[in-house]
Amino acid sequence: MTLNVEIKQSVLLYRAKRRGRYYLKRLYQFVTPSQATRPVFILGSGRSGTDIVSHCLSKAWDVELINEDNPKAFDNWRLKNFDAVQSAVNSSRASQVLFKPIVETLRAREFLTEFPSGVVIFVIRNPDDAINSMVRFFGEAQVRAVRSWVETGFARQPQAPTEIREFIASHCHADLSLEDAAGLYWLLYNSSYTFLDLQSNPRVTKIRYENLVQKPDETMQEICNLLGMKWFPSMTDEVYAGSVGKNRKPDMSPAIEKRCREVWAQLTGE
Repeated sequence: MTLNVEIKQSVLLYRAKRRGRYYLKRLYQFVTPSQATRPVFILGSGRSGTDIVSHCLSKAWDVELINEDNPKAFDNWRLKNFDAVQSAVNSSRASQVLFKPIVETLRAREFLTEFPSGVVIFVIRNPDDAINSMVRFFGEAQVRAVRSWVETGFARQPQAPTEIREFIASHCHADLSLEDAAGLYWLLYNSSYTFLDLQSNPRVTKIRYENLVQKPDETMQEICNLLGMKWFPSMTDEVYAGSVGKNRKPDMSPAIEKRCREVWAQLTGE
């Protein structure tokens, strides 16, 4: 009983500290508003570390985080429209406004075109760990998502090349497993880094999850330098390396696993 009380008190204290920091940061930004505000889009595939990147960056006093559940710019996890995004940027007193529309990762080039000062942070994670995590967190929802792509003719992913659409459709059969669905999801979103030619855009930065959790200070300093921000140690005090290679390799079909390995090799050079 005593342990449960201590845990509850610890959780309440943590929440209170976060809430207090939130209001202090709002006050700081009100008193010292930035002269210019830049949108930062944190993209990638689900369960690849975008939450960690946004959380670490949001600890900076001159950063505002607008998450997927914030009605200021999002509706049902998707950006409302570019006018809403611009309005959120214009009304911010921070130097950087973070948006994390990862279900719209394939729109990365649109974001860069629409917002000339904007940048993209593209987070990648080893397919084995990412797919295992997707299976645990999303379950059957992942299967439904992939099936909806095929049933709607990839209406919400018009950027996807024909070859990738055909590959996904050919493997989206009646008994699609959780692992294969997660593999196809990982494949589409991570392939976008190449088929959108993001590697050639100087306003796109690729961050590897494994580096972030195993060398957090060094990696966050790199991100902060790229954004022109000051890094400080408390940004990474909640980052842990225990999630790398923690579970067995997911049981995917050989063809899907092979494609995922090929994309990972393209992303990492390994």
